[in-house]
Amino acid sequence: MDKGVSAIRSDFPVLERRVGDEQLVYLDNAATTQTPKQVYDVYEDFYGGYNANVHRGIHALSHEASVAYEEAHDRLAEFVGAECREEMVFTKNTTESINLVAYGLGLNELGPGDEVVLTEMEHHASLVTWQQVAKRTGAGVRYIRVDESGRLDLEHAKEVIGPDTAVVSVVHVSNTLGTVNPVKEIAELAHDEDAYVLVDGAQSAPTRPVDVQKMDADFFTFSGHKMAGPTGIGGLYGKRHLLEEMEPFLYGGEMIRHVTFSESSWNGLPWKFEAGTPPIAEGIALAAAADYLDDIGMDAVREHENDLAQYALSRLGERDDVEIYGPPAGVERSGLVAFNLDGVHGHDLSSLLNDRGIAVRAGDHCTQPLHDKLAIPGSVRASFYVYNTTDEIDRLVDALDGARERLDTYLSERYHDRIYDHHRNPRNASGLANPSFTKHSEETSCGDEGEFHAEIAADGTIERLGFESRSCAVSTAVASMLTEYLEGETLETAAELDGVVADLLDGEFPDLRHDCVVGPEQVIREGAAEFLDASEK
Repeated sequence: MDKGVSAIRSDFPVLERRVGDEQLVYLDNAATTQTPKQVYDVYEDFYGGYNANVHRGIHALSHEASVAYEEAHDRLAEFVGAECREEMVFTKNTTESINLVAYGLGLNELGPGDEVVLTEMEHHASLVTWQQVAKRTGAGVRYIRVDESGRLDLEHAKEVIGPDTAVVSVVHVSNTLGTVNPVKEIAELAHDEDAYVLVDGAQSAPTRPVDVQKMDADFFTFSGHKMAGPTGIGGLYGKRHLLEEMEPFLYGGEMIRHVTFSESSWNGLPWKFEAGTPPIAEGIALAAAADYLDDIGMDAVREHENDLAQYALSRLGERDDVEIYGPPAGVERSGLVAFNLDGVHGHDLSSLLNDRGIAVRAGDHCTQPLHDKLAIPGSVRASFYVYNTTDEIDRLVDALDGARERLDTYLSERYHDRIYDHHRNPRNASGLANPSFTKHSEETSCGDEGEFHAEIAADGTIERLGFESRSCAVSTAVASMLTEYLEGETLETAAELDGVVADLLDGEFPDLRHDCVVGPEQVIREGAAEFLDASEK
């Protein structure tokens, strides 16, 4: 990069902070990047100099704010390769952008016999949205397979995309695997069948050059907070003629041209889709983020991210106790690597790394079906950006040493003695051969997963309980505590569990693991209640 990493890091004061006694290593950029001074100074300029609503007044401040906000649309249109401002709609984030298309176009044009094609690596923002629209319209949903190397099976794509395909929604860069998908080729397949193409660019707009015209996307979505910009702002590119034909997603001020007591007409693009007072400061700051990234050079950003990812793959690949997901070393990928460490749940590893000042994400990263396909409850994701270095990756890899031993110490020092005891000596930690009922549990935010088994006696008492767990240490310990506590109790007692864990822990809840403490209690309560209800019927 022409602007060296050291100079870039000086633009991000947050990178100088410490977490406890450790220097921060921020490796959670796929979730949210940090924001440089050049971007957040825009807020002070706006609120200190010309804060006013846009398109509402003829006074000087409103005019200045309106011009800056409109120019922000111009800037982001240019950033993604759109033809004009009219093709750039500001939204809250990628999720809202996808919903705008799904509801504005999908609900009005899809019907029985139509198909929406997604990929197995889609983010929930796309997968769930199109799933729900399909249910409402009677359309079907099909998925392009992910192969063993973590890439899309293009031969399968050719089979799935066919005459019944109405919409293809494809993630440009996987937020779990780091895979860079061939969206231009997929767009060609879709357009050959007269289908619309939506590209989820949440992970690509921040990390590589984007040209929506060259990829021939009908729609392209992105978020500001993943590209050195503010939260609460995102973008939707749409081909002008499609946006003109689409119905608005929201109604109210700004998107109105004329209103009577009997009917209304809509404003021109892009304001037709920006109902109400928009995120003015955020939009102007997002334009500053685009300037910042272009000053570095998006080709340079892509190369830096890929270099860091390849280095991380090499370092992690040296270890026999690490399993890595996604394309192998040597294949271009975005700047992220998802992995698991043998014997340490991702939730626990994230906490241990935090003790070393290292911020990563653990869980299913809003790609639960993909993790199901990989047959893992979750993964740890280290994701890099323009300010990260190979030295920080070394700190991450070195921090994996002794993680199992540190987990034991972590629990003994920070949690109730009973949690520690059940962690070291779990009770009933196996499934039952012929249970009266089972209840599966899954926590998508952190990757906890398990199953409770119960044997019920004829008089309704619980003879035996067992559990199978792929959950963090605290959640597993709580499951052990509950199975021990409930043996010999009635089903009614289990169905009314509320606060038992708190009583067993003398009212002491570990601050950072509240969901892990109350989750197993809720699962058993629901399972017992369902069994009782079925028995009564």
